[in-house]
Amino acid sequence: MTALFNFQSLLLVILLLVCTSAYVHQLMPAFMDRHKDG
Repeated sequence: MTALFNFQSLLLVILLLVCTSAYVHQLMPAFMDRHKDG
């Protein structure tokens, strides 16, 4: 049961990270693209 809860928490964190990065990319695309130039 604990392992299942940890898996759900991990999924939630990943989902939040993806949503946040997508939102930040919309907010300031130049900031994100600057790091991809290397």
